Amino acid sequence: MALRDLSPQELAETPTLFGSFMGRSGDGHKTVGQLLDIYRERSVELDATEDLDDDLRVDRFKRDMESERWRDEVVMRIGVFGGEVHVIDGIHRGIAYLACVQDGVSAERLPPLQVDC
Repeated sequence: MALRDLSPQELAETPTLFGSFMGRSGDGHKTVGQLLDIYRERSVELDATEDLDDDLRVDRFKRDMESERWRDEVVMRIGVFGGEVHVIDGIHRGIAYLACVQDGVSAERLPPLQVDC
């Protein structure tokens, strides 16, 4: 496994394999940044008993990152499909990381963000 650093901006702009998320669908694959927007909108409306895909785990990941309980790297795995790079693993971790950044948590307090190449 070869890890390299990934910037929050790169992460936000990288497509995932998700074409729909939390009941929102649309054209094409969603980027991690788009999934965060959907998450922020839908998570306030979704009851935990209705969260069959455990999407609300983003909040747990975010709390762990903000409180520095998450000590290991946040590793995203990528794959190439149809000639395009997509995040294929770590999507919920990535959403949580971007949420922390958007909420003003400094990079020094967050675990390293890396991609598995």
